Amino acid sequence: MKQTIVIAGSAVLSLAILGAGVFFVLHKSQAATPQQSQIAALQKLRDSGVITAQEYDAKVQSLPAAAPPASGNSQEKIAALQELRESGVITPQEFDAKVQALQTTAAPSAPTQPVHFAKIASGARKVEITDPQYQITAATMEIPADWKFAGTIARPDGCHAHGASIKFTAQSPDGLTAVVALPGVAWNWQNSEAAKKFPPACPPIDIDSATSFLVNIALPNIHPDAKNAKVLSVLPMEAEAQASLKDQLDKQLKWRASSGMFKQQINPKLTLEGARLRLQYERDGHPVEEMISAVVQCEEQTMAAMFNNPAYQRRTCFSRGTGITRAPLGHLDEVLAKTRFDKTLQPNPEWQNRMMADQQAAAKQAMDANNAQAAANLQHFKEQGEARLAAGRAFQQRQTDSFNNAIAIDRQKQAAIDASAQATVRYSLDRQVFTNPNTGQTIEASNQYSHQWISSDGSTLIQTNDHTYDPNGQVYPVSQSWSELVVK
Repeated sequence: MKQTIVIAGSAVLSLAILGAGVFFVLHKSQAATPQQSQIAALQKLRDSGVITAQEYDAKVQSLPAAAPPASGNSQEKIAALQELRESGVITPQEFDAKVQALQTTAAPSAPTQPVHFAKIASGARKVEITDPQYQITAATMEIPADWKFAGTIARPDGCHAHGASIKFTAQSPDGLTAVVALPGVAWNWQNSEAAKKFPPACPPIDIDSATSFLVNIALPNIHPDAKNAKVLSVLPMEAEAQASLKDQLDKQLKWRASSGMFKQQINPKLTLEGARLRLQYERDGHPVEEMISAVVQCEEQTMAAMFNNPAYQRRTCFSRGTGITRAPLGHLDEVLAKTRFDKTLQPNPEWQNRMMADQQAAAKQAMDANNAQAAANLQHFKEQGEARLAAGRAFQQRQTDSFNNAIAIDRQKQAAIDASAQATVRYSLDRQVFTNPNTGQTIEASNQYSHQWISSDGSTLIQTNDHTYDPNGQVYPVSQSWSELVVK
């Protein structure tokens, strides 16, 4: 199916072939890239205990340097893989898999349109990030004078909410160059026998590093149906950022040690690190590059044995938000250097003070409640001992019936949360879901146009801001009729 461009009178209409569903299926069914295959293999080794989490992270971050060149014939690539195998960088099994992939993977298709890059304006303008809850400006920052901007303080709810976070989208007039900040998220994991028998309402997620978060969570959610998406490299943060994170972690460790927090925990472990993911894909037919970055903090400890269950590990993690920088192919490094919006970010002191007070109060309340509960539990089990085991088993059985009823409701809530997350992603990318009133067909398209017309065969979409324009009788009058889409 060919792409169609129609210009009707004075109204310029952007037409896009509707193929998002097909692209999604193709993307999901494509063979994994070499980087993805290597990461999957390393994950299995880590999960089986063959390598440690630290060794896993180091190997993942070294993949770009160890990977064979993207250009050149297959024989050159196989020779490079042989060198990696002989030097021990990859295993014989990984070598065989990569050679097989080289022999079966077809060359990627050429970009449908040439690279177009709108230079970033030298002038700048100040924009505001507002907090709808406090009804004040939370912060200001400077962006290129001709860029579009939308920003707010988001407070998502649900299993993976992590308090107030800055969320904004700043993009060039043509939409190809953009800087996006998404809210932080939180997750938990534990390997207790009780959790295996009675899964919690929020499913456990065994991710303990920024690299794993980017590859397994951020990328699939940000680009669920990106056309020809290819991960180019997995990178650590820049040296300046790494030094800052190390300093922050050292200060947290010292504070926790001095406050006595670690004394009440068994084998506590605190980590703080960042990573970046560089990828290439097509956006509306234009080849683009993108850098996705995240900082993840995790706290892990051993939980004491209770009832007949042995001790187990529990981990709580959160990301500080996900940053996205997009640019036309070949211009990402230039855009990264010119869009350091964080350097111009100026928080409002009034907003900072209110946030700090609220966070400190919430943290203290949670810490007091946790400490009180832990002390009560230890005292209870010390005094009651074996005499309480029978009553405990009876109590667990009653709770099982209640839990089975509640889990169905919790899953419905989770589905709603997931739908809300997808809506947030669409909003940040200037996308929206529409419905064909005649067929019920669901269509995702740009939200930058006030009117969307779909052809009767469902293959062509007309997007326009002209309120008086009606393509019926004007565009393909013999073969097609047109229906205006409605927002879903």
